[in-house]
Amino acid sequence: MELPFTNLEMAFILLAFVIFSFFTLASIYTNPDERNEEEEHQMKEKKKKRKKSGKKKNCSEEEHQIEAIVQRCHL
Repeated sequence: MELPFTNLEMAFILLAFVIFSFFTLASIYTNPDERNEEEEHQMKEKKKKRKKSGKKKNCSEEEHQIEAIVQRCHL
């Protein structure tokens, strides 16, 4: 009786299974809230740096509105 796959094909199938399993476990055991907290912390740090420097962006009103929308989307 012949095997349905060659050794090379079996190696690729097993490798794909291991990689798929790894990413599945990673998605289960990572907490998405931690990633959001890190992003919020980075945003707060950027705001602090802006306040310390005392400089304001030279942007139009439209650019300020776009930036506000982008920041809301990331929350």
